[in-house]
Amino acid sequence: MPVYLSIIIPCYNEEKRLPYALSQTIPYVKAQNYECEIIVVNDGSTDKTSQVAASFQSTFPGLRIIEYAQNRGKGYAVKKGMLEATGKFRLFMDADLAVPVEFITKILELAPKHEIVIGSRGLADSIVEKHQHVFREYGAKCFWLLQRMVTGLKYVDTQCGFKIFSEHAAETLFPLTTFDCAYFDTELLYIAKQKHISIGELGVQWKHDGFTHLPIGPARMIDLVFKLFKIRALHNGR
Repeated sequence: MPVYLSIIIPCYNEEKRLPYALSQTIPYVKAQNYECEIIVVNDGSTDKTSQVAASFQSTFPGLRIIEYAQNRGKGYAVKKGMLEATGKFRLFMDADLAVPVEFITKILELAPKHEIVIGSRGLADSIVEKHQHVFREYGAKCFWLLQRMVTGLKYVDTQCGFKIFSEHAAETLFPLTTFDCAYFDTELLYIAKQKHISIGELGVQWKHDGFTHLPIGPARMIDLVFKLFKIRALHNGR
């Protein structure tokens, strides 16, 4: 039976959070009436991420592990998983399971109507159970305004780690991305906008677990501003 849904989970040193994510996701997809594969992409972890993932393969044979020695970044890991996936629809979600697995059903309901559906923490029906630090959230709002001015992207939340792509969208867009870092989402959505690919939004329930690999501070903000203009320069007119 052809794979209907591929779930890609990018991981960098996720030995502590991955067991919960897989213990919730595997029973959920096994209860569905479609064929599913789960792809854990081990992005150069130095802990036991791969061993943890492998321990779940006997429970779910459709679990695949992609790994490489050097840490390349979330963008590279998601791209690697998306292009090696075989599903009609391809979802990536974070290993912290900040968005509950039940939202897989909700995003799949929208998936046939759009080439891409993005989870959002900023819509009227979104529920944020636990917020990030106030300075991080304030910085994100300020940056969103700048991002909108530079790229024209109207989406309130481009960075939520819960997005689904059609097979066509994944195989068209991901080969064109150049950012290996966690900011790949904006580049991806900008390319989609330039190619007039349909993008839908889904308000999600989201909970911050208090841990992040992403730094914050002036140097980070300067780097992101530089990347905004680089995105526009690289992909304008494509």
